[in-house]
Amino acid sequence: MLILGLACGIVTAAPPNVVLIITDDQRWDTLSYAGSPYLKTPNIDRLANEGARFKNMFCTTSLCSPSRASMLSGLYAHSHKVLNNFTEYPTNFASFPERLQARGYETAYIGKWHMGENNDEKRPGFDFWPRTRGRGNTTTPSST
Repeated sequence: MLILGLACGIVTAAPPNVVLIITDDQRWDTLSYAGSPYLKTPNIDRLANEGARFKNMFCTTSLCSPSRASMLSGLYAHSHKVLNNFTEYPTNFASFPERLQARGYETAYIGKWHMGENNDEKRPGFDFWPRTRGRGNTTTPSST
């Protein structure tokens, strides 16, 4: 089948890499590419200039875990029920990393997770899971 596709001149492009960077407690204008006169963020600026920037966005919930659960599920907090920083992400809700995995992507979560602070298990949808527990200790992330 692949040989036939190549013989006909049909070549499929490799799927794009996807990197989602989430920062906490940061206003939209606290990056130098967004006009901050005080902060210099050259590496994030480069990513923003070479990738996609969302100029009209907002946080649906001001707490870390409910906001992350909304990003993972595409649902508001009243639907996914992660209403604080200690509730586990519901196992019956799909997440975009699971959907990416189903399409052949390798996925990773690096950083603080915060949902279910007493659970060190790797979460569904992630192949690589070196995250920090709770608010985190950035010098010794978990290797699970």
